[in-house]
Amino acid sequence: MSASTAGATTATTLAACIPTIVASALLELDEGNIVQPLVTDVPFPGPGVLHQTPFVARVTAEADDSLTSQTMESSGSDETSPSAATVGVHGAYIHLKDIAALGSISDMAAIAGQLIGQCLVVRKDLDLVTLFASFSTNQGGLTGAATTAMAPADLYDAYGSLRLYHAPLPYHLVLNPQQIWKTTGLIALFDNSSDAINTSGGVGTVAEDFARSGFAGMVMGFNLWSDTNIVFTATTAGSGAVFSREAIKNVRKRDFQIEIERDSTEVADKIVGSEIRGEAILRNLHGNEMQFPLA
Repeated sequence: MSASTAGATTATTLAACIPTIVASALLELDEGNIVQPLVTDVPFPGPGVLHQTPFVARVTAEADDSLTSQTMESSGSDETSPSAATVGVHGAYIHLKDIAALGSISDMAAIAGQLIGQCLVVRKDLDLVTLFASFSTNQGGLTGAATTAMAPADLYDAYGSLRLYHAPLPYHLVLNPQQIWKTTGLIALFDNSSDAINTSGGVGTVAEDFARSGFAGMVMGFNLWSDTNIVFTATTAGSGAVFSREAIKNVRKRDFQIEIERDSTEVADKIVGSEIRGEAILRNLHGNEMQFPLA
């Protein structure tokens, strides 16, 4: 070692004296509130925890002046009557010790509140997308190994099914990202291959939207949404859906609320977030399950 560096003062020699600067915490990311804005919102104040929506069956006009009395009833409806949703509490809490809060560079109480709000949004969206498998019409219809890729006919059939049962526009298509951006996914229908719908990839087509932006806001009559809360089974099948607004109802008893309770004996705060809600299929025939493989 040379004389000029033998006694040098470095970060190593003063390691115990140099403060550690920690950046503000970053949160793990979750999927947002995708499905709730697309379905029927039902405020449910007052007493009761079971919200029921009955359906009254249609009557048939006769062709002469000898009329027969017809009964108004809900048992003969096209839909399951009543549509029943039981509301329940959904919540989470964080036990934040004072020593942890005071010793952190970030505002940990604010981060706790953000984490709680974020997890409840995920819980709500997960509960809603889980209903997709309850639609009686399944365009994918995978019962064994999930090997059948999405085809144009599946979207044609889904659109026709909603129109057949008088579902009002707009129509939405919600899929897991890997049911969209995969060699066997939705994007393959517009990739300019010989079996694609848009073989030319012309100006203004869905194929151009995918090629230029990697996404298309509307596909074959459906507003397209990507939702990672759609899960896949052991057979790698996942259930997205096409639906109109009245296919599902989200019943709100009490919206998101956050509270802080002091736990003096633990020198800590309990930060609690909760909401009271429920969900159910409203009009079964206004939605189709889209069960297709991951790959």
